[in-house]
Amino acid sequence: MKSIGPYVAARDLTGDRPAGAVRTLRATDRLTGIPVLLHVLPHAVPLPELPQDPALLLPSEGGIDGDTAYVVTELPPHALPATDPVLAARGGLAALAALHGAGLTHGGVDAAQLWSVDGRVALAGAGLPWGGEATPAGDLRDLLRTLETLGGVPPALRDVPDGATARDLLARLDVPVQEPEKGRAAPDWAAASASPLPTSLVAIASSAEPVRTDSADEQAPAPQASEAEPPSKAAEVAPLPPTARSIPTERVPARRVAGDPVRITWDANGTRRVIKSGRDEVPRRPGWRRPVLTLFLLLLIVLLLFAGWRAWRSSTVPVSASASQTPSAACCDVRFTVQGTPAAPVRLSLVSAPAGVKVDPDRVVGQAPGTVRLPQPGTYTLRVAAEGYTPGMVTVKVPSAVPVQITLTP
Repeated sequence: MKSIGPYVAARDLTGDRPAGAVRTLRATDRLTGIPVLLHVLPHAVPLPELPQDPALLLPSEGGIDGDTAYVVTELPPHALPATDPVLAARGGLAALAALHGAGLTHGGVDAAQLWSVDGRVALAGAGLPWGGEATPAGDLRDLLRTLETLGGVPPALRDVPDGATARDLLARLDVPVQEPEKGRAAPDWAAASASPLPTSLVAIASSAEPVRTDSADEQAPAPQASEAEPPSKAAEVAPLPPTARSIPTERVPARRVAGDPVRITWDANGTRRVIKSGRDEVPRRPGWRRPVLTLFLLLLIVLLLFAGWRAWRSSTVPVSASASQTPSAACCDVRFTVQGTPAAPVRLSLVSAPAGVKVDPDRVVGQAPGTVRLPQPGTYTLRVAAEGYTPGMVTVKVPSAVPVQITLTP
């Protein structure tokens, strides 16, 4: 996996394209986990201004990572690549109708740009520098080729007149295909149009391989001239829908894609904006999700650091020795015996102790004979004092099961 900006590319959907062409990657936002389409561009371009249409997936932001320019299109979490040719045809034609109606073209229609969302198909990648001269006829040709790879062109789109628009084909797709009566030729859409044109859109759009058709009606021999009906009746067969009767023949201008460089800047509230060189700043959509998530992560880090500091503080608190202190283990109980019988009990106090144990020579920690509980393992030096005897010292290493004998000196 490759990281581009704040995104992790998981899969390359481009297929076989020449070097320097636009590449389409399936990626994920590292901060939010939102799935996105990442279009890697040969050079930086401004975000395209596209019509608002449900059949179009609009790009949300663009950026530059080193020498890599990219444009991001957010996908719904449940979006999947389109697989149904009928749904793909309806969604693709609706998207192209919206683009062509706005005077724009796509230029890169393929399976990687068609995504199924909630039972419908939407088209991505519009307005990008795909290369070459894009035309409406080229967009329709690319869509029909893509439908072939998805399972076949729907029957309603197999024989269409030259110059038909995306809106014309969309109207045909919504009209059920009727079988011709026996002994009667199938309706000829081209004959009913204003000017007779060839009947294969793919064949006339370019010199590439035409779209394959499997309809049995196309293989039936055409009726002889003697069996054809009079022109007055033939004109009444299968009239064109209102949207297909007048087909414009002039060329639609190419999509509006400028080569202006792009610079990314950040607002004070954490929102990114794209600034076009030599133009006014373009307002960006409010990106509230990323600042909120960043603030949440910072708060979580602060809480973890505070908890670690509290744990460290609690582990370094010194242990004070006292007569009433409860030992952590039975290893520190030491039994003292006294040689002879003193007039009063022998007092014991700490003179030195292991590290971490507070020493107070004036504090009596026990008496002998008897058992004294020391706070922790280690070596202790205790002062021995009794009335009528000279004070002395005794050294004890605990834990020890051997009693410590004290000999008093007058």
